[in-house]
Amino acid sequence: MKKTMLLGLCVLSTLSATPSIFKGFYAHDLEHAIHLKRKLKKQIQTCPELDTLPHYTETGERKADFCTKEFKRSANLAYDLALGFHTSGKTIYAKRAREILNQWAQNLKGVDSKEATNLINFTMPYMDMAYLFIRTKFPSPAFEHFVRRMLEYARLNKDNNIGAWSVLFVVSGALVLNDHALLLKMAHQWQGWLLNAIDDNGVMAKEIVRSNTANYNGGPTKGIKGIAYTHFALTPISVAGQLLAENGFDLWHTSAAQKLFKAYDKAAQWVLDPTSFPYYQPGLMGIHKNAYFLLLNQYFKSPEGQEAIKQDDFKADRFRLEFNEVLTATPSP
Repeated sequence: MKKTMLLGLCVLSTLSATPSIFKGFYAHDLEHAIHLKRKLKKQIQTCPELDTLPHYTETGERKADFCTKEFKRSANLAYDLALGFHTSGKTIYAKRAREILNQWAQNLKGVDSKEATNLINFTMPYMDMAYLFIRTKFPSPAFEHFVRRMLEYARLNKDNNIGAWSVLFVVSGALVLNDHALLLKMAHQWQGWLLNAIDDNGVMAKEIVRSNTANYNGGPTKGIKGIAYTHFALTPISVAGQLLAENGFDLWHTSAAQKLFKAYDKAAQWVLDPTSFPYYQPGLMGIHKNAYFLLLNQYFKSPEGQEAIKQDDFKADRFRLEFNEVLTATPSP
């Protein structure tokens, strides 16, 4: 029955009322703000295999290995440079972004651990979106083939943060491949993830309990990263919703989106008053990784969310939403 309901919720729209946030990304000073001229000079190294170890140990967080760090760094670098091309029109940024994408496309052959599979889900969206910024003038069949191959590692069966990133991974991959059928499937998947992962109070039970050890959902630091993981799940599912909207599937008026807005409102309450978080404790981590609030504020006016946005204290905003004047310059009603 739920599947039938989801089919009924998927609405193809002309999007006349949907802001174009990524296609219309505008930031007049992005080059200076994120140091793009310096980033042009940064070199990367690729690896033939990714064999990432678990991020957490029994006592804390593990330092990432060289190949894991390089894959993440390369994806973020390519995204920034491609976005620099998109906002400035300077082809030097697009060419370097394509070089980085092609290097990994040509050299990465194996994904050899579960953690490495997760890494693909967490990281490929930045590469995919970088390519979408440059594809019209700088296409790369090699990278498109790479994306098709990497999609085999999508973990769409997960209803936690991994599943949220997987939704974004496949949405962005479908756009790279111009695969409308896959995009339609992901419009349903986006709704299903939200309806399953978020409860009626706007809480993701699997995220709020997260610790900072291999005892992921328990131990003496249970919940110390609960707000951080809430943000970590809501960021990709929000970006995926926007990409779907900009490409023919406006789902912002569905019951699934209402759950997303409820989760946004709850997360904003915790940002404003961390002591209200169910697992509040000294050293609560990742409270301000919430730049996706800017995106959701276009569709749902949460008083708490708007107050949190006024604090302008975003951290780890890898999608660079805080620099998008389409978002920051839009007055609230």
